Amino acid sequence: MKRLWAAAFMALAALAHAEPGVTADKLVLGMSTPLTGPLAHYGAELRRGVKLGLDQVNSAGGIAGRRIELLVRDDAGVPERAVANTRELLAAGVLAMTGYHGAASIEAVLPLLDEAGAPLIGAASSAELLREPMRKRVFNLRAGAREETAAMVLQLDTVGLIEIAAIVQEDALGRAGLEGIQLELNRLALRLASLARLSVAANTAAVAQAVQTVCKQRPQALLLALDASNALSVIRQARRIGCVPQFYVMSEAGAQLLAGAAAPGELSGVIVSQVVPHPSTSSIPLVVDYQRLLAGAAPPSYPGLEGFVYSRVIAEALRRCGREPGRRCLVTGLEGKALDAGGYRVQFTPGDRRGSRFVEMTIVTPDGRFRR
Repeated sequence: MKRLWAAAFMALAALAHAEPGVTADKLVLGMSTPLTGPLAHYGAELRRGVKLGLDQVNSAGGIAGRRIELLVRDDAGVPERAVANTRELLAAGVLAMTGYHGAASIEAVLPLLDEAGAPLIGAASSAELLREPMRKRVFNLRAGAREETAAMVLQLDTVGLIEIAAIVQEDALGRAGLEGIQLELNRLALRLASLARLSVAANTAAVAQAVQTVCKQRPQALLLALDASNALSVIRQARRIGCVPQFYVMSEAGAQLLAGAAAPGELSGVIVSQVVPHPSTSSIPLVVDYQRLLAGAAPPSYPGLEGFVYSRVIAEALRRCGREPGRRCLVTGLEGKALDAGGYRVQFTPGDRRGSRFVEMTIVTPDGRFRR
């Protein structure tokens, strides 16, 4: 009888100290992302990339003998659904979250993650609200809006285009984008030729007015810190009136536009900033591995590679935990020395969650592809 009581006590003690999402043979991650709705392409490719990376880890024996399981829920890009999904995933017991997409959805779930103490490793959003003020449990594996727009200005200066205008959205995305533009312009002793602002739900008249405002100055380049819908409306209106500067669009909007928002060839010549390397390059081990594992199942994509980065970083942080994985050691592992995901480097500290500042520019080809 004493032995039975002792065994029961030990089992209860182990249960009391059990880490969420950690069992003897598996580690469980949670993911809420749009698999239906207008953002479905991005979400589906994110999921594909994360799963490719985790499957690779599992086929090699997992982490200290534990397989990594991914629980995925569809939020359709709707914040309320993201919140419901997150509650469900936390109740199911997950070690960490990954692959959330969209600033509004991510912002809506942050209080739940803080309350549960669950880290979000890999958020598919350039929104600065995920970076400043620093959010202890959000680990950004991609550059933010500020870095994207600053890189646009730097490239324009490099090629000698200094008559620059901007149209920015009246939200967190637009504010961060404008900040990056102005910081880089100030560093180069330049200033915007013209600036206009658009609401998130701008109508046709508002778009026309914004375009008229910036095009009066005949800019050489027009930087758009806008979502996909507004960016496409601005490009169409500007071309309609014969205003054809070099258009610059941010990464998330560019991915959505090429996924079907724009007609074939409509974005030809538009420059799009990217926050992970080109998914078809052959010079970066991470990307080559992604292509090999994809094995022709789908074309390589930026969101797919981004998801693959997430899985690589999570796996490396878990390896640093040794045989006792948990949320605390996962955070400690991420805050330690820099992680190299195969030519894509991320670095966190206890006071900085901007893991990567990588940005490069691509141009949209007439057949709707991104070319470096």
